[in-house]
Amino acid sequence: MNQILDTSNESPKGGTKKVKTRTNGSIETKSIIKFFAIAILIFAAIVIGIVIYSMTKNENKNNLIKPTISIENKTDTTILLKVTHQTNISKVEFGWNDEEKTEIQGNSRRYIEQEIKIPTGNNTLHVTAQDEQGQEISYEKKYEIESNIKFEVIGNKIKITYEAETEISYMTYRWDEEEETKIEVDDTKLEQEIDAQRGLHTLTVVVVDKDNNTEMREQKINGVEKPEVKLGVDGEKEHFIITASDTKGLEKVEIRINQDDNQKYKLDLLGKTELDYVVPVEFIDGENFIEVTIYNIDGVTAEAKAKFKK
Repeated sequence: MNQILDTSNESPKGGTKKVKTRTNGSIETKSIIKFFAIAILIFAAIVIGIVIYSMTKNENKNNLIKPTISIENKTDTTILLKVTHQTNISKVEFGWNDEEKTEIQGNSRRYIEQEIKIPTGNNTLHVTAQDEQGQEISYEKKYEIESNIKFEVIGNKIKITYEAETEISYMTYRWDEEEETKIEVDDTKLEQEIDAQRGLHTLTVVVVDKDNNTEMREQKINGVEKPEVKLGVDGEKEHFIITASDTKGLEKVEIRINQDDNQKYKLDLLGKTELDYVVPVEFIDGENFIEVTIYNIDGVTAEAKAKFKK
């Protein structure tokens, strides 16, 4: 509602003059517009602040410093793994080649040190370090060490040899994760045969000298077994009988009678797993000798000798 206000002013002639002033809702409208304009500016400032904070947070996250991995050579066969970080380390994992890794818990530490034995042969060390913020770094390095411990597969045996300047105290060996077997040596030379295990297994051999220096060799070996062979005579006691078997298969058998190279025979077995064979040579009066060498499909041989007096 419009209102009329009367004000009195003196006229130039000394009288009074009435002035009429009119107000309306325009003042209230301007106040409301001004309020909303300020509110919008404040809201925009808040939105911009949130966006800047989010971008800064993501940038800082991307720029987080990762752990540092370093390796020092402690001896010819031992290295020292060191992991350092500005914040807490969550865990460190290390392992050789494709084998299962060993895990070290960080326990809120910023420095972790671990001594690692280098296996002989060509091997690659894999290391991973992770902090409590999930930042992770990986590292790998190849090592090549030739061992003085020698392995030789002889039939269903593994021949282990080693030669040193210092007297050897003892050696140990184990297959996979089985219990170790200890063998006393007391010599500068080692030559030991052990039974192989059929199939692919890991053989670990450790040699320790009198000064407590150690050398280790670890190798995967695909072990084989010798064929089984037995010799006998038939019921009429006129011929030798050869009985043989092999789980993977027999390749051939070689036979010699009475130590005479003119009486040598060979029989191809074509992968048979069993053999029951009557040698087609009759006994002579007196002593009769037979020598047999049988081969399996892996090339492993077994020998047998027998004599029969007629």
